Amino acid sequence: MDKDVNRRIQECAGCAAVSSQHPPEPMIRKEMPDRAWQELAVDFFTAKECATFLVVVDYYSRYLTVIEMKTTNAAQTIDALEGMFRIHTYPETIRADNGPPFASQDFANYCVSKNIRLIRTIPYWPQMNGLVERQNQGILRTLRIAKSMKQDWRKAVQEYVYFYNTRPHSVTGKTPLELLTGRPAKDLLPSLRTEAYWSRDDEVRDNDSIQKMKGKMYADKRRHAKKSGIKVGDRVMIRNYDSGKLQPGFQPEKFKVIKRKGVDVRVVNEDGVVYRRPVSHLRLWPIPRQVITSSNKDQETQEKSSKSFESEKVESDLTKETMADDPSTASKERPRRNPKKPIRFAE
Repeated sequence: MDKDVNRRIQECAGCAAVSSQHPPEPMIRKEMPDRAWQELAVDFFTAKECATFLVVVDYYSRYLTVIEMKTTNAAQTIDALEGMFRIHTYPETIRADNGPPFASQDFANYCVSKNIRLIRTIPYWPQMNGLVERQNQGILRTLRIAKSMKQDWRKAVQEYVYFYNTRPHSVTGKTPLELLTGRPAKDLLPSLRTEAYWSRDDEVRDNDSIQKMKGKMYADKRRHAKKSGIKVGDRVMIRNYDSGKLQPGFQPEKFKVIKRKGVDVRVVNEDGVVYRRPVSHLRLWPIPRQVITSSNKDQETQEKSSKSFESEKVESDLTKETMADDPSTASKERPRRNPKKPIRFAE
């Protein structure tokens, strides 16, 4: 009875819709680009009591740029980025989320005109743009400190960006400004370094890969991460993003997986609408298992008995044929003993 109950729960679509989310996939760390200002991550950070900021981070040097924005439409975003690119030149890649400014056709046309490849992250998966999301936390902390100390928040943000770019990074061991410009960042501390400076990134790359691997191992262990078995052709459910205590965790609608690349999965519903989701936000659609009835069990037993009888008969026929073909075997008889009657029956 317990097995039947467990089987019935696993086959129930309603039970699957309200079940908890699967553990996340093991972390995939992004490799370091070949040079500075090659790949950028951009995002908007809004503090209602202060302002909205356009945050830009270089994947190679971790150089941080924060621009205060009055509006966040595509035109203003392009103007802000264009002013920055006039100083540092145009990058090869921009990674952004699916917000209205970055998802607009105007921004896509701008990237095409400047020969910039635009990479949009998976919807509802900010971890794909984790570098800039981490900087948003630092800006938020700075604003909270400025408010608690009753300081000018604009000056506090400017100081935070300056000190961040001129201090050795915890991963690379070099300052972001140093890796971006190729020269050491001058500070107010006395220095004895007077020789010519040449930047070598071998040590930086080693530190970057080691720290990323340590972070991956720690995060995967803490989150109990494991690979998902979802593959192309599977029927799945999608996580429900509507808030509410009575809302199920997954939408009770059937989707089909049409493409998967790492944690990036594309599914399609019965109407042909394609969705892009992370694999941890999907759940396999319950499939009813074949129920073994008593009649099926008896039939299976009879088939096994019939096969066993046939195999024994074949072995017996083969043995007889072998003995008939081999005269030495046929002449030999099994030894017999002479039976004796009990003494009480002897005459």
